[in-house]
Formats: sequence, structure tokens, C-alpha cells
Amino acid sequence: MAIPPTNPEVPVIEAVKTTRVAYLWRVLLITFMGSMGTAVVTNGIAFIADQGLGYSGTQNLVLGLVIGATYIPFALFSGPMLRKLVRRNPGITTRRVLLGIMLLLSVVAQGPLLADRFGGANAPMLTEAALWLMGLVFMGATGVQWPIVEAYLSGGRRSVDLRKAIGKFNIVWSSAIVLVYWMMAPLLERQPFLIVSLLGGLHIVIALFVSQLPDDPAKHLDEAHEPHPAVYVPLLKVFRMMLIASYVILSVMIPLMPSIESKLGLAELWWTPIASTWLTVRVIFFVVFERWHGWHGRWWTPWFGMGAMMLGFALAMVSPNIGTIEAGSVNVMGVVLLVAGLSLAGVGIAATYYGALYYAMAVGNADVDAGGKHEAFIGVGYTVGPLCGLFGGMVWAGGAGVIAVTSVVVLTMVGVAIVNARKHTKSV
Repeated sequence: MAIPPTNPEVPVIEAVKTTRVAYLWRVLLITFMGSMGTAVVTNGIAFIADQGLGYSGTQNLVLGLVIGATYIPFALFSGPMLRKLVRRNPGITTRRVLLGIMLLLSVVAQGPLLADRFGGANAPMLTEAALWLMGLVFMGATGVQWPIVEAYLSGGRRSVDLRKAIGKFNIVWSSAIVLVYWMMAPLLERQPFLIVSLLGGLHIVIALFVSQLPDDPAKHLDEAHEPHPAVYVPLLKVFRMMLIASYVILSVMIPLMPSIESKLGLAELWWTPIASTWLTVRVIFFVVFERWHGWHGRWWTPWFGMGAMMLGFALAMVSPNIGTIEAGSVNVMGVVLLVAGLSLAGVGIAATYYGALYYAMAVGNADVDAGGKHEAFIGVGYTVGPLCGLFGGMVWAGGAGVIAVTSVVVLTMVGVAIVNARKHTKSV
């Protein structure tokens, strides 16, 4: 999920009227439920495809690649198109657009279950097509949905109120993903497509709360940003690139997680709860970084975040190759290594995300995290990650190739960020 907007360029649809500020509790409730839906697609679809369609790790990477790439054009072009639509058609409001998205998602989410139950002899093929369609529609809609929700979150708020709202926003959406992983567990083995169907029903509930939002987000208040240390600007440049790198790592790791846990001998019931380790740790450290400010302006923070993320990713990938497993048993040593790796990855991802958020808010430049461009950067991470996994698997089997290729790509991105940061430092 992208960093919430903090400047007038960010909302997907500009507020063309003066409207009241949306109640924070209502926006956060929509965020919580909406994040559950997004999590099923971005974080859970690999588990559903594994159990429902028998997908391998490679097939899940291809699925992740295609739906991730879908995010980019929607993020880049949907915002300007919707703004023009609202200006030219007074009857169309931001709220109605968001309502339409919720209703569309509630319908498309029923496809996989219906195809599986009533598809007859063609059920496997129809179910696979329906799952792909659901993933594509969800990712495209997400590129529009979240900037709108974030516009309601930030519209009409400024300074301390805005920062508190965004802090709560981060904790709410990240907590929802943890809950989804645990709720998926009992259904995953026998009823994987029911998970998606229930997701559709949830979007009907979301639509009820969306209908109570103002017609459009309140206008964004110009804020005179407090002076910030000069080091914040190069730190922001590094963190922005590291944020993209973190999505590269996630989009490699998540599609391969069902295959890793299967090789460790884990029962399907435990797949998503154990995979949620990094999500749980991320929530905890979101709270830590919100409350403790000793990391502000410190160069060790991005290196700590990237180091923890890379080490955690490597441990998770090699965990099936450590320890032994007998028929009907679990590779305990490998599971411990997987949990440790996921925990480290969660710490690193939390540090990277929160650092990018903090410095974007502190610096407050108009060109920072501006709308669809930032969303498209996240889409690049979603796309590059599976490519690293696919290419790495072809180069060297057993996880080593995936680690090597992903590390080269991520470290190259970080290197570019360092060069740009040093150029800025020398110019001031």
C-alpha cells in the first residue's frame, strides 16, 4: 500500500467542492476492511492458487508478475482520467466512483467459486480463468481505490492531526492483513475459493460505509512545513528507493511461500499463520517507530532496515535446505529458520516503509510521492520481484539463484539511491 498523500497533487480525484472532513473512524474502518480484501489478492492469492489449482512456485510467480504489472498503468493513468470525468460530469463524485469500485469487486470475487461449483467438465479451466480475472480486476481497482481512500484520510487535516491520522492508518491496514492470514487458514485446504467469495461479500459491507462519506474529499490544507535538517532530503531519496526494493523482495517471497512451507512438511492449516510472522512483526515495529523517535535523521536506519530485510529474505529462501525431514514429519530446524527469517524481514520492511513515510512528511516537497507516480513505483516493485524469482530459478535451483538475482537487483537500486543522495549532499 502506498504512502498517504500529503499535498494537493496526490488525490486521484481532486475535491472540486468545499466539503466536510470525513470522520476519521469511518475512513479507518473502510481502510481496515478494504485492506483485508487487498491482502487476499496481493498476499494470499498464491496460497489460494496452490491449494485450489495446484500451482507451483513458478506458476505463482507468473501470476504475481501479470497482476503486478496490471497495477502500473491503472496507477499512472486512472487518476487524470477520473479527474477529467468528475469535472465534466457534475453528477459523478469521488464517493460514487469508490462505490462503483466496491460493487465491481464484490461481483468479480464470486467468479472462482461459481466456476468451481458449477463449471462441470470445464470447471478447472473456468476456475483458473476466473481467478486470474479476479486478480487482474482487483489490482487495477486497487490502483484507483487506495489513493481515493487516502485522499479522504488526509483531506482537511494538517500538521499533528494529519500525522496522527496517518500513523493510525498504517497500524490499521497492516493489522488487517495479519487477521486475513489467520482467517484464511481453516478454509485454505478444503474451500480456497470460498475465501475469495467471502471477500466479495465484505465489499458490500464496505460499500455501506463508503455511502456515508462526503461527496468528495475535503480540500488539502496548505501546510507550512517546519524547518528540517538538511540530512532529511538525502535520507528521503535513499528510503524512497528502498521502499521500492522492499516490494521487490516481498513480491518474490510471497508467491514462493506455499512451496517453501510444503517442502518443510507443514500442514496447510499452518501455512498462512506462519507466513503472517513478518506481517505481525511489521505491525509491532510500526508502533515502535511511531512512538520512538531516536532514529530520526540517523543514517544507520536505512542500512539496518535493508540489512534485516535482505538477511531475513535469504534465511526464508534457504530454510527448506536446512535440517532434515522424514515422511509425515516436519523439518523443525527449517521452520525455526523460516520464522526467524520472516521476523527479520518484517523488521526491515517496517523500518523501510516508515522511514519513507516520515521523511516524505517532514520534507513535504510537492514532487514527493505525488499520486499515481508513486503508486506506479510500487507496481514496478510488484513486477520486478516475480521476474527476479523466475530468472533466479532458471539460473540456479534450490533458492540460491533467486537470492542471488534478487540481491543484485535490490543492491543496484540502493546503490543508485546512494549516488543520487550524495550528489544532492554535495550540491547544498
